[in-house]
Amino acid sequence: MEAINLKEQDYCAAPDGTQERSQILGELAERRRNVRLSRRFSVRFCKVGLYFPVEGVTENVGPCGAFIKVNDLHAFQLHDQIILTLSIPPSFSGQETTIGLQGSAQIIRLVGDNEGVAVKFTGPLKQFERTNNQE
Repeated sequence: MEAINLKEQDYCAAPDGTQERSQILGELAERRRNVRLSRRFSVRFCKVGLYFPVEGVTENVGPCGAFIKVNDLHAFQLHDQIILTLSIPPSFSGQETTIGLQGSAQIIRLVGDNEGVAVKFTGPLKQFERTNNQE
């Protein structure tokens, strides 16, 4: 059996062979360029310039962003710059204790139904700094 290599234009092509994109496939390709990990991590974050942190739990995390469930949704607005700290448990990190990974992000979506925020990391997750701020 011959291996088939599909390119983006192949799976988005219309049945008649033209390169029209369906709205649904275009949105999926745009939103999910990277794999997301459906994993719950405790998170603390606050707006840049404010002292009090808000706590939440990730619904999913990717290399460039995350969706975080929070109760204090009213404290944030679209495009707010935040500093967040993900608490990574030993069972996931392989470390002896929970570690904190801290970095900056921007709120790109507020979701009232899920009581959460979608954030885009300012830099990749792998560049977040390890902190002593542990659970």
